[in-house]
Amino acid sequence: MGKIRILYFLEDRAQEGFITALVTRVASEESIAPGSLGRDVRSARRGSKVVTEFRNFIKDTKRVGASDIDFLVVSIDGNCYGHEERVKQLKKYIKSNHPFNEKVVYAVPDPHIERWYIMDQRAFKEGIGINRAPDLPAYKCGKDYYKQILHNALKESKVNSLLGGAEYAENIVDKITDLRSLYQQNAGFRVFVEDLRRMLKKTSKTEQ
Repeated sequence: MGKIRILYFLEDRAQEGFITALVTRVASEESIAPGSLGRDVRSARRGSKVVTEFRNFIKDTKRVGASDIDFLVVSIDGNCYGHEERVKQLKKYIKSNHPFNEKVVYAVPDPHIERWYIMDQRAFKEGIGINRAPDLPAYKCGKDYYKQILHNALKESKVNSLLGGAEYAENIVDKITDLRSLYQQNAGFRVFVEDLRRMLKKTSKTEQ
């Protein structure tokens, strides 16, 4: 099987750490080796303007073409819009004649990616090597709310993190025993994992 070429459009470093690790994890479950995944990551430069940057990114990729890309992974925080509404907002920029049409998998951590880091508390503790994980709080929309919870958990455990916990993302994802066990906690997580699984199966067949 040839290399599966994945292009990523991500909001920030925290998303890059978790989403790329999750793609590798799901691919492994589908018997696709990490070495078979090609990864090209593009990150938004201005978090507050991420949707505008995505629109410009889609325009640019249409001009240069995307024939060498198998599929695109887009991850933008839901910010309490919810998965369905955020995806609807993003899809309108990908017209039927765009080379990425039908080749996009959307990840919408709602409200923010940091909630996905702490959803599996055992995986969070084992992935970082600490004894305590923060209780999963009620769903809240406050800016930086979950980021602060993650920061405080690391600080209380005397963990020095230059990336706000993002450097532990791969370890955390690896320690999740069963991805399906998290489906009830976050519908957007379930949709992303299952859509990604289908895309990987489809792509791996065409690459054989």
